Amino acid sequence: MRIRLFTTCLGDLFAQEAVVSTARILRRFGHEIELPEQTCCGQPAYNSGFQEDAKPFIQHFLEHFRGADAVVAPSGSCVAMLRHGLLQFFGADPEAQRLAGVTYELSQFLLDVEGLMAPKGHYEARAIYHESCHLSHWLHQGDRAKELLGGIEGLELLSFREPQLCCGFGGTFAVHFPELSLAMADEKLMDIEAPAPDLLIASDQGCLLQLGGRLAAKDERKPQPMHLSVLLDRAGVGK
Repeated sequence: MRIRLFTTCLGDLFAQEAVVSTARILRRFGHEIELPEQTCCGQPAYNSGFQEDAKPFIQHFLEHFRGADAVVAPSGSCVAMLRHGLLQFFGADPEAQRLAGVTYELSQFLLDVEGLMAPKGHYEARAIYHESCHLSHWLHQGDRAKELLGGIEGLELLSFREPQLCCGFGGTFAVHFPELSLAMADEKLMDIEAPAPDLLIASDQGCLLQLGGRLAAKDERKPQPMHLSVLLDRAGVGK
């Protein structure tokens, strides 16, 4: 397939390894990777109540990603916004409808398109997986990425007692309500099964920044935040 990679703002600024790992994994499955001109998905404006201000970002995406066999991003949050925005703002355009249907978060693509239920790979660690809210509620993926992690030899996968708890990031929510946001992050981290795992895995960099920031503030070295794509890449998935 000819896949166009949507890097996301946080991927460009804070998580370049997650973007590179995403491209590397997709290439291992024989796909051709293209990197069109990038932009924001428009979610900060949209979630702040300025929906029309998000429209130009969605239009830019439509113009530069149209014609792709698939679009893949290392973020369920951005993918959810792109799908929603394409249909809300440009739903009368057949290409916008088609593009919304072929835009995937990485684990969603691996599971639903590649049919990769039990990938071959090896990584020695104890890890816990955080379900991001947008991945769960907008894309209805829930904890399906665990199906990918469960196939990694040497990886001991732990569980949150209350996996549905939000990390408190929520994009602009963390800016407008910082005290509440931090309290939610601390509650989430208190829920980690003891003893602490080596890794905290998530499919959204925003969640990792939020929880990793709280861990750093508390001078806690475990668990180490790691994007799902990075772990799958280091484990050699697709080789």
